[in-house]
Amino acid sequence: MVNTYDVIIIGGGIGGLVAAALLADKGARVLLLEQATTTGGCAATFSHRGYRFDAGATIGCGFHSRGPMQWVADRLAIKWPLYPLSVAWKYNDGVSEIDLDPKQEMLRKRFPESTAFWLEQAAVANTLWDLTNGLLSQYGRKRFSQARFLASSLSSIPGSRCIMLATMTVSQWLKRHGLHGNKAFCRFIDAQLLISAQTTARKCNALFAALALDLPRQSPCSISGGTGTVAEILSQAIGLRGGEIHLQEKVIALTTRNRRIKEVISTRANYQGREVIVNGSSASLAALLGRTLPSSWKDRSRALWGAFILHLGISQESLLGHTFQHLQLVRPKTDNLAEGDSLFLSLSHPTDQIRAPQGKRALTVSTHTKVPPWWHAKERGKKEYSALKSLYTEKAMGLLYHYLPGLEDNIELSLAGTPVTYQRYTGRHLGLVGGYAQTGLLAPRQKRYRLKNCSLVGDHRFPGQSIAGVTIGAAMAVDHLLRRL
Repeated sequence: MVNTYDVIIIGGGIGGLVAAALLADKGARVLLLEQATTTGGCAATFSHRGYRFDAGATIGCGFHSRGPMQWVADRLAIKWPLYPLSVAWKYNDGVSEIDLDPKQEMLRKRFPESTAFWLEQAAVANTLWDLTNGLLSQYGRKRFSQARFLASSLSSIPGSRCIMLATMTVSQWLKRHGLHGNKAFCRFIDAQLLISAQTTARKCNALFAALALDLPRQSPCSISGGTGTVAEILSQAIGLRGGEIHLQEKVIALTTRNRRIKEVISTRANYQGREVIVNGSSASLAALLGRTLPSSWKDRSRALWGAFILHLGISQESLLGHTFQHLQLVRPKTDNLAEGDSLFLSLSHPTDQIRAPQGKRALTVSTHTKVPPWWHAKERGKKEYSALKSLYTEKAMGLLYHYLPGLEDNIELSLAGTPVTYQRYTGRHLGLVGGYAQTGLLAPRQKRYRLKNCSLVGDHRFPGQSIAGVTIGAAMAVDHLLRRL
């Protein structure tokens, strides 16, 4: 017997969860299939020896008034348990030590010559946030109404400035402000963009960057219980609206007929759905269809990076004198911002007893890494793979100890994750993370193999701004899909 649903969603990352919750809220019969033991994907949490770790170092964003996460909360009548942060994160490269706060006081004091740049960035970001909020306000309305709103909104945007930024890179934007020769400032900008835009100033589109650089201004926060709490709350919202979530059920194949997905085949059963949503890229879809991924996929998708991650259980005593919740560390005098030469740290809130035993803190440390070396090492055997993991662990720990002396004597738990680990637990192609690099104004076109009833959500649709961007992309996909149900 084949089980039938209105919509089947493959993958329980934030994109899949938001889509499922919005569809269930509209009365659709929804089934979400997730291969892991918990939902959340790259925004999941996991527990080990009393600690609850974020899958990757991250920061809460998009929860501000009129932001996408608040929009979801209002629609679904839910509340996010947040710890507001007065400082989004601290940046330290051995020369510059900067608290990134909404007013940018320390940033402008360190780089006073950049004031005009930040004023322009804030003005453009405000315009883009208003446009995003306006688009979300049109969710579920008739196309004519949406088109009229969009035309009205675009006509009111200060066009010359936005058009100018849309046609240049961040490097060109910096040159326009006379900042391109300021090596320390350019390295700071590159470090921020690599986190939020998956590329650096030389290739990053300036209009995208205006939004990507805006994170510290938009009510940054930590989430009680970690980012996995967002997934848990969304999962509850799905269940309350009659949606189904099957954990530890991996989708292994899709069958098609007449350019439609006929059946979704999992490790437990076969399902039929009028519509199918894949929380992933066209690489994920190709694997499920048994298709060979084109050799040009990597370049076209702009998928560049994986992550090497350390999950550390540490003593609160080791942080005496340190007040950060999030910290960005760059190795002194280096031009490299990946492979352990820059780290992003996410620390559990000191009063969050869900995350760590009393007197302890859960610390997640991430660095960008190229994916191929990890898979080559794994193919050559466990010994070489373990050696590479030990090498990266030693390098990352060395940078941590440089900036946080005394930490080495207060680590009681250490776990390392690689792109191979990410692929195993999240199903992401090769363990690539962060979506596509924002090198141009338009997202890379994802191949859907001409399927009429298939949609994609996730960070390959709308990257950057962490779970906020994924939420916007999921809402847009659902709005379009509801017209076909």
